[in-house]
Amino acid sequence: MDMTEKVVLLAEDDPAHEVLFRRAFEESGVPCQLDVVHDGVEAIEYLFGTGKFQDTGCRKTPALILLDLKMPRMDGLQVLQILRRVRGDEQVRFAPVVVLTSSENDQNISEAYRRGAQSYICKPLNYPEFNSTIKETLQYWLGLNRSAPKEHVGSYAMNEDL
Repeated sequence: MDMTEKVVLLAEDDPAHEVLFRRAFEESGVPCQLDVVHDGVEAIEYLFGTGKFQDTGCRKTPALILLDLKMPRMDGLQVLQILRRVRGDEQVRFAPVVVLTSSENDQNISEAYRRGAQSYICKPLNYPEFNSTIKETLQYWLGLNRSAPKEHVGSYAMNEDL
């Protein structure tokens, strides 16, 4: 499992949850870089190298996007809608989006999948379960899961209606 140098983008507006995520990432033992944005607008700016991320030198391509649903300015469902509309863009096309939220609402779950989320996980309420969930999520998406190779972007985009 080669998980080195992989970037994980976390979109999370709650500072207390961000602290828990950072701690869980560190304790997971999964080698990756955690980049954090605090709302949906920042997530889109990060992914497309605009706004405050415009002059950062290089556009980062996350290997995984962890997305909260309830955020200010633009919520997670709106972020998913934008990503779905621009899914042909090489920078975001193959980054799996895992919704990691406190909402267990069936409508939110259905809507997240309809808009292109690859996974939907309810945040566990106690830290040991939360920590375990983060570790397993990172191990699966950064280690076990095989993303489509970048060289197949064009052929996949042309055949997506098949």
